Amino acid sequence: MDFGQKEHIVAAVSKALENSQAAFVVHYQGCTCADLTDMRGKLRENGADFQVVKNTLLKRAVEGTDAAGLSALFEGPTAVIWAKDGVVDPAKIITDFAKDKETFAVRGGVVDGEVVDENGVEALAKLPSKAELQAKLLALFNAPAVQLLRMLNAPASSLVRLLAAWRDELEKREGN
Repeated sequence: MDFGQKEHIVAAVSKALENSQAAFVVHYQGCTCADLTDMRGKLRENGADFQVVKNTLLKRAVEGTDAAGLSALFEGPTAVIWAKDGVVDPAKIITDFAKDKETFAVRGGVVDGEVVDENGVEALAKLPSKAELQAKLLALFNAPAVQLLRMLNAPASSLVRLLAAWRDELEKREGN
């Protein structure tokens, strides 16, 4: 690889870091190509990219940025996951993958300019996803309307139950 290609890769990695909400560093040695391809597909579905880059180029790309603290993690076979559209779902995908595969390890990452270790990524993965939070918020917005509807329907349903009981009682009397 010549110097121009290396410069291009460093610039691309720096740009990816700037345009991402988070970047996670993982160790993937021993994982099969099929496993990594499967994980890449899941990450793409959730707005994240998986990229293998040489450690020396990664170190140059993060120099002078908020992610400079990640340089110590760039040893051995290293890949970076760039999370563009939310950080929780990609964190869940890689932590679940790490639980299933002994050879895959999450080393740490940078989230909104803050460097986090492996435990920080696991804590992030335990948070509810954006879709779950939206569903909970929608339920909170709908709760007053649902309660009002139940209160408005309560007298009518009570009247229907009263009339049904009265009808049953009359049928019982006529049958005797």
